[in-house]
Amino acid sequence: MAKSDTFQTKQGSKVTIGTEVTMGTATLAAGETLEIPCTDYSFSEVGGHALDVAPFRAGLGGSTQSTNMIKARRHDRMFEVSLTFHASVQSIDRMCLALFGDGTTPNALIGSMPAATNYKHGVAGATGIVPVTIHFEDAAHVGSGTDFYFTSCMCTSFQLAGDIGSNGGMVTGTATFQTAYKPTQGALTFTGGSHVLLSAHQSFFNMHDLSSTTITPSGGSAEDLVLYSFDLNIARSVTRVGFDTAANEFHPAGYVVGGYEATGNLTCKRDGESLTAVTYADTAEPIFALDIDTTVFQILAPTAVIDTTAISFDDDGWKQTIPFRCAYTGATTSTIVSIATTA
Repeated sequence: MAKSDTFQTKQGSKVTIGTEVTMGTATLAAGETLEIPCTDYSFSEVGGHALDVAPFRAGLGGSTQSTNMIKARRHDRMFEVSLTFHASVQSIDRMCLALFGDGTTPNALIGSMPAATNYKHGVAGATGIVPVTIHFEDAAHVGSGTDFYFTSCMCTSFQLAGDIGSNGGMVTGTATFQTAYKPTQGALTFTGGSHVLLSAHQSFFNMHDLSSTTITPSGGSAEDLVLYSFDLNIARSVTRVGFDTAANEFHPAGYVVGGYEATGNLTCKRDGESLTAVTYADTAEPIFALDIDTTVFQILAPTAVIDTTAISFDDDGWKQTIPFRCAYTGATTSTIVSIATTA
């Protein structure tokens, strides 16, 4: 057979995320979709399984293995998709919706989440976070004209990270998804429904637009930091449950999801403001309220607990690194962290 002249490139593909109706069934052609302003991405290959190998038999003739002793491990496999993108209004809202079920500003993660912990194959309209289809146009092995997409993906983590000295100050989002369903190679055309194009992304989170970054230590007043960089990470576990060997698909019986961890880091100028910011007054714990604000985009962590701080001895001035973990206080309706995308 002759060598193929087909190939795939990131410049020749675009990424779309679609809302599903029924778990195990890809987003409908007339469904709700959003093109993502990706700068990079990666995904598992279609043969995403490991091999299980039986132990050797004892005695003469035992050091050989038959096909009965080597099997593809498909009953617990998970495929992974990672997307890196410009932090636009629409992309932030959509990833928050995929991860913790609130996709409308202020996109608040609260103490009572997740609203649902179990997701079942073939069930429509599940309460809580709806799985998504992630679609890569023209990304199949045969190249142009055939797509590559992952069905019923669950978001496991979402990170926002910005550095005023890199990437033009653009804040970058990174979202990781997992699915227990084998990826599909074939045409999936979105017609009708609600399809948001790349051209609709016109407002972006940029470090140069920051109006203020304040930390308010418990019992103290707001301290204004000179912020060089930050990252915020929200993550939870997704575990597949069961398997169905019908048609050799090994699709799951469902998923079970875990609780959320919200952590982050601030790198700021080391000065009197940063010292006061990490000095706590009226509590036995190093607690502060965080506010990063551009007047459009705003990250709020009302109850953040400081981890071990550090110093960077840089030539352009010493900097303080402040790691933190977000929590809620009081009722479970209280906010852990929120990411607003409108003024």
